[in-house]
Amino acid sequence: MHVILTGATGLVGGAALHHCLASPKVTHGQLSILSRRQFTLPSGDNFDTKKAKIIVHTDYESYPDDVTKLLKGAESCIWAQGISQTEVKKDQYIRITYDYPLAAAKAFSSLSETGKFNFIYISGEGADPTERTFTLFGKIKGRAEAALLALPSTPGFGALRVFNVRPGFVDPSGTTLHRPRSIGMGILERTVVPLARALMPSQVSPTGVLSKVLVDLATGDGDPLPEGVGIEAGGRTIRSSAVRILGRL
Repeated sequence: MHVILTGATGLVGGAALHHCLASPKVTHGQLSILSRRQFTLPSGDNFDTKKAKIIVHTDYESYPDDVTKLLKGAESCIWAQGISQTEVKKDQYIRITYDYPLAAAKAFSSLSETGKFNFIYISGEGADPTERTFTLFGKIKGRAEAALLALPSTPGFGALRVFNVRPGFVDPSGTTLHRPRSIGMGILERTVVPLARALMPSQVSPTGVLSKVLVDLATGDGDPLPEGVGIEAGGRTIRSSAVRILGRL
């Protein structure tokens, strides 16, 4: 299956990249990575880097013909691009967290030749589609979730099969392939994540488990998941507890 990936140089996107390179579900030459810059693909005995191509793209609100031609035939997208609300101004955070994925989902909906396109949005625990939360993160992530789930019933976007995935504390332990994006993130990973791992494990999302779930959703049939623990919005929203269950943790 042809998968589009964004955010491949980040923690969650990087984990998804590693899993895609190792997974037989993502076939040769069928991993399109949208990135603002070129970067070196990870190497490893289980990684098939020949299946990946990096497409340098800087305007995530616009997808001209020269870009969509390269993506033609793709059947899914793992949207792992994102940034902390503490690292940018409010208007930029809204643009990255809400405007970018909405623009991408609309542009990608017609790429597949099968009539279905899976769009996997990386949200987070605390996202609130009602926007009643006090946090900017919760409001805007929730706003994006709601807007994405509404798209398939909008004329012209019926091919979309949307899943909102809400990781908890993302745990990179066990991998040597990640470097924290900032000093603050490094401190968080060394202090808060181990504490959460001990006190509330259901709210911790190990990168290996999370990436498996993301790739499984991207390469699946797009049908809603059965209702169960941590599965909400008619089988379209997957919370941290469900990520652990689906990842067999």
